[in-house]
Amino acid sequence: MAYHFRAFARSGALVFAMAMGLGLASCATVPTKNYVSSGNQYAKDGLLREAAEAYKKALVQKPTNMTAHRNLGMVLVKMGDYKAATRHLEKAMGVFEKDFDANYYLGEAYRAQDKYAESIFRYKKALKIHDADPRALKPLAWSFFKIRYYSEALSIARELQKVAPDDEQSGIILSRTLLKLKRNKEALATVRTAKKQATKASRAFYDSVEGDVLYDMNDQEGAAKAYRSALKDQPLLAGALLGLGRCSLDSGKAKQAITYMERAVRIRPRLTEAHYYLGKAYEGVDREKSLRYYQVFRRQASADPEFLSRLNEVRQKIAVLQTAPVGPAAAAKPAVTKQ
Repeated sequence: MAYHFRAFARSGALVFAMAMGLGLASCATVPTKNYVSSGNQYAKDGLLREAAEAYKKALVQKPTNMTAHRNLGMVLVKMGDYKAATRHLEKAMGVFEKDFDANYYLGEAYRAQDKYAESIFRYKKALKIHDADPRALKPLAWSFFKIRYYSEALSIARELQKVAPDDEQSGIILSRTLLKLKRNKEALATVRTAKKQATKASRAFYDSVEGDVLYDMNDQEGAAKAYRSALKDQPLLAGALLGLGRCSLDSGKAKQAITYMERAVRIRPRLTEAHYYLGKAYEGVDREKSLRYYQVFRRQASADPEFLSRLNEVRQKIAVLQTAPVGPAAAAKPAVTKQ
């Protein structure tokens, strides 16, 4: 009897061990959750935060998952976390060097951080993969424009117009570049032609650019009319508010200029030029505010080659304002001549 009991016990232990072994083997062969696939679906549905969390979980499972790095980087660009996006996309480049989207989004991440040399490199890499793709041509033109490589920007803008004639930004890039090259008549013809084909939603942007061209041609009346037309359709268009402020300042209407331009910097705090003109407008009104706006301009313009010529002027003004007697009208009246 004892023998049979021991035999039964041994048999039961063996069955239990086999069951446990199968269970462990089963657990070992169950695939880990495909967080990348989940993230992709979230991204397609526009749920960017959820997509980012899924990709991060995939990286917890496997830190060397380059697809997760790539996709997380692209989502982070869309979410505005450009520094983190750059880290993940750079990690993925070893595997995705010939991937258009990886290069394009890395270019976008760099451009958002004002790293234009890096962004230009990535857009060019993307265009080697997809030749003449408007998605990369557009930011490439703007990147060249931003670093004052206007000939390159013009060439890319013309190429963009050829491959994407219906793209409404192409006319804006082209006309703004022509304006920087002082080819004002061409710029005006370009913006007016493009405006005829523009949708109602984008017409205000063309009106604002037209105002800038007319202002540079010393047609302040025409410029003010164009800016007002832009603001009629887009009351929060910072560029048009700045333009109208400049026209007002040139006419000696400092208080009116301040109203327009302070609204502009509330909408776009990094509208560098507006801080410069606000500093001028406040010179004869409020010394402390004039000083503050000039200081903001100096800080923002220090890394922007477009404003280098004004930096010395502003530094001198800051030095004078810092030593001037306290009082709202202590400084000299602002100049009304156009800069």
